[in-house]
Amino acid sequence: MEAVIRNFNENGFAILRGILEQETLDAVKYECEALVAELALQRCAEGKLTDTYSDSPFETRLIQIYENYPDENPTIFRPELHRAGFFGVFAHPILLELAGIILGPEIRLYPNYSVRPKLPANKRTEVLWHQDAGYTSKEADILRMMNVWAPLVPVNFENGCMEFIPQSHKWGVVPHEKDEYYLRIHDDYIKPVEGDAVRIEIESGDAVIFSNLLFHRGLPNRTEHIRWSLDFRYQDARQPTLRTSQGHLLSSQRTPDAVVKDAKTWAELEFS
Repeated sequence: MEAVIRNFNENGFAILRGILEQETLDAVKYECEALVAELALQRCAEGKLTDTYSDSPFETRLIQIYENYPDENPTIFRPELHRAGFFGVFAHPILLELAGIILGPEIRLYPNYSVRPKLPANKRTEVLWHQDAGYTSKEADILRMMNVWAPLVPVNFENGCMEFIPQSHKWGVVPHEKDEYYLRIHDDYIKPVEGDAVRIEIESGDAVIFSNLLFHRGLPNRTEHIRWSLDFRYQDARQPTLRTSQGHLLSSQRTPDAVVKDAKTWAELEFS
């Protein structure tokens, strides 16, 4: 735990090997597969599909059901995550313990939690160099946050792992500019340090915690399979979110009755 905190504070990130139990991963995958199955049935009802590809593997089924309409293929799921199977990872005791050490006793799940199917050779899933704080506001460097990224399949250079610039979290929020699909860090700030990038190649069951100020990007997926991953953020709940949405409280000494305590309750809530 001490080494993890030290790496997070010094480099802006830390890798947690094998932190997520198979049961936790299976619950998340079950919900993702259910989402895809629902989309397949919906598209059949719309007349855009004649086969739901129910026997296809998790890594390819979403591609197949949008094969004739690739521009309609979803690249992110967010409000759909209020399903029981996601609660185990969002409220994982070790992740919450780390968040408590880094952020303090009042912890919210920040209103930016997502499942992302990184599609092969698709510009919409090639995320450029950015800081998460760059999407919030110029004042976002005040936010005390711990980001979590957890792949549901092994990730490597070929299928589009993330890259980080170590220690870049110490530079505050830098200027970003709009690209075709995403914001990206202005060249004046990224070009001098791009050569310092490190690849985050990890396995399903591993997770990475990192600062919302860290320079990072997602590489293109050069394979024929989807790189599924989950990303979410814990925030010191004593601070504002600087967004119109407020997230959900996961740990609190001040208002323990307001904490989301179980999967059933989580599934009854909405993205807010």
